[in-house]
Amino acid sequence: MHAEITRLRQLGSDFDDLHSEVRSLALTPGTDARQQLTSKIVATNELVHRAMECLATLDGSQYTAVPGSRPALEALASVVYSATVASSDLAAVLLENPLEGAPFPGPPADEAAVRKARHAEAVPAMAEHLADAAHQLDLAHTGCYYLATGITRDLKQHAEQNQTTPAPKITDSQYAVLARLSAGGGTRYVLSRHGVLKAIDKDRATVNVATLNALIKRGLVAVDTTTSLHQGQRLYVTAEGHRALAQHKLTTPPARAAAVTPPATKQTAGRTR
Repeated sequence: MHAEITRLRQLGSDFDDLHSEVRSLALTPGTDARQQLTSKIVATNELVHRAMECLATLDGSQYTAVPGSRPALEALASVVYSATVASSDLAAVLLENPLEGAPFPGPPADEAAVRKARHAEAVPAMAEHLADAAHQLDLAHTGCYYLATGITRDLKQHAEQNQTTPAPKITDSQYAVLARLSAGGGTRYVLSRHGVLKAIDKDRATVNVATLNALIKRGLVAVDTTTSLHQGQRLYVTAEGHRALAQHKLTTPPARAAAVTPPATKQTAGRTR
């Protein structure tokens, strides 16, 4: 999570830099404006992609078990939205930008006057869309820093709460399933032919479904429902599951190995007698 917080801060810084660049653009209608806008649209779309990666990572992490994570994820989705709108606004500037080229065949016209009129009409429209794009980039920048601070606070409060709140009680069989899933997750799926629910760990060893369902119901194991059961749904241990795992004490001690006399010893003992 600390790595994700760092990524969010860097993303916010990059949004801020791009916001400053867009605000300082002095566009003269024509080819030069097209070239400047193209680079800014590409840069904005790259930041959109990075924001979506952050959202996917957080949405599939143990952070979802932390109180306050839902509004944080929604806020990150709004960052994606603002950045996407900024890209659209920049594309609108590009659309308003008059490019030079030959008109359709027709009566001769005063090309200089036509060009002047087109530029006069385009300049205010381009400026309006450019200002909107800068505003959306500023919102994205603010959102990233707000999130980085909020997630840090949520994790700290959650850790403090965990120190005073007893860990969930689990059975030895639930402990065994949690231990296996904590080592690399697992998969829940359904056999299409019979509709039977199955589950496996990362080593493809079968997981008891009844025990798994009990852990899911208690919020100790989470399921990635973005895919169907026929495709397979990823299983991972939540923060509460890790707490239960760390504080559980096995009620049944491991069985002691029975003493076995090696064959060679038996033969020696027989000759001695």
